[in-house]
This record gives sequence, structure tokens and C-alpha cells, in this order.
Amino acid sequence: MNLEQPWRETAVGWDTRDHALDVVVDRDGSWAWKDEDHLAAVVTRGHVSHDEAERIRAEGERVIADRPWPTGWEAFEPDPSWPLPTLPAAWDVL
Repeated sequence: MNLEQPWRETAVGWDTRDHALDVVVDRDGSWAWKDEDHLAAVVTRGHVSHDEAERIRAEGERVIADRPWPTGWEAFEPDPSWPLPTLPAAWDVL
């Protein structure tokens, strides 16, 4: 999960700001911080204050605690008439 500011439309497209810290969630539901060193580096360089870094971390913890996250696919069921996909011949040959 990428922690970032909400995307906003601008005159030339879309813009956001990455918060340097990410969360990795495994299939079993366990999670860990990713790029803590990156967040520490941007704090050291003065791009992010210590207070802002704490708010970023707190937001990550809030999102983790708010599971499960809706995806919009919770009720999806494939059409039973769809054929099973097949791989083309020699798909595994480089």
C-alpha cells in the first residue's frame, strides 16, 4: 500500500505527493512497514518534518486497523458459461 496525498486534478493532468513510507500486507494478513529508511532520509533532508512523518505513520496505522479494505470486487462471481482459459503452445519456451 502506497501512502500518498490524495490525487488531485490540475490544469495539466493529475498530481499527488508520495509520503515515502509504504505498507506491505501478506496474504495471511500480516503486515510490515516498507521504506522506513526512505522516510527517515526525507526527514533528515528537511523535505518532511518529524511531526509530518509521525502523521504519515499514524495514517498508515489507521488504514491497517480499518481492514478489510473494500475493493469493489467482493461480490464478483465469474459467469459459469465462460470457458476456462488455456495457455498457447510453447508458452514456457523463451
